[in-house]
Amino acid sequence: MKTNSIKIKNEILMFVSVNFIITFSMGIVMFFVYKYIDKAAISDFALVQMFYPTLTAVILMINNEKNNIDRNLIYFFKIYIVLCILSMIVLLTGVSDFPQYISKILYGLICAFSIAAFYLIFNNRNNCFEKIGMVLQKNFKNVFILCLIFIGIEFVIAILNGFIYGNFIENVEKSIKLLEFLPFNLLLGILISFISFFGEEFGWRGYLQPRLQVLFGKKLGVIILGPIWGLWHLPLCFMLYSPKTPVYCLIFHIFYCTFIGIFLGLVYMKTGNLWSTIIVHLINNYMASGSGNANNIVFTPEILILNIAVCGIVFLPFIFTKEYRKKSSRRTCEFYS
Repeated sequence: MKTNSIKIKNEILMFVSVNFIITFSMGIVMFFVYKYIDKAAISDFALVQMFYPTLTAVILMINNEKNNIDRNLIYFFKIYIVLCILSMIVLLTGVSDFPQYISKILYGLICAFSIAAFYLIFNNRNNCFEKIGMVLQKNFKNVFILCLIFIGIEFVIAILNGFIYGNFIENVEKSIKLLEFLPFNLLLGILISFISFFGEEFGWRGYLQPRLQVLFGKKLGVIILGPIWGLWHLPLCFMLYSPKTPVYCLIFHIFYCTFIGIFLGLVYMKTGNLWSTIIVHLINNYMASGSGNANNIVFTPEILILNIAVCGIVFLPFIFTKEYRKKSSRRTCEFYS
């Protein structure tokens, strides 16, 4: 047991270290080119950054567990690594040579690789993707219910923000309009861009979360993951999300990632299905971008405190749900085995 604990600690340390080295190295590049490129191109750095957590996890799994991973899954991992390398090459060369085409090329790559990966997953005959939780029909009823709950949470957040900022009617109308188009955009997003959200979710939820929970327990493991995930957003806070108030932005992301991580952790434990967190993450980003609250935000101390309070009100209660009181979950059980 002690040997296993040391092994898990080393895996966590390697994951966090490699993930942050890649992220911050690319963040330094983003910092130096920030003044010389179209600010819209900075979003491309955010898009590619989504790949890094899973890239790190995949590299570590191939290195440490290759003999225990099905050949088809190794093939899928290698395809993912190729996507990451190509995307990083496009980003690094494109900022100086063809900045106006970076987004088109990246979205083309993401679309092509998402469809190819989708085909591989759904033509899987030996169920090898169960190892990484990528079986869409698994606990589908729970996946559907939890996604509906999250949509309700997003609507509650819009209502609370409307009361706080005095634009209640505008916020509600905007949210209703976004919800009208959500089914179509969600289905399209799953088909042509799920690989981006897989890039975060397998890294954070599929790889890091069960390891932290083995060491620290279900509640504390998820809570520890939150600040790590929040700090990972540091380069984006300084150059995309809130260039004028980056420190406040980073503080917000540390709290926000901790709070929403509680819900995402619950979703993953309840379903054992990574598609569930991918879909929730996709809904979250769609609602944020559609409401115009994603980039170039200017925080004041009051806005920071109120936003943290709203997120805490809607997400913190989930830490007291039955799933967090159980001794083990589907995914931690599978991780032990």
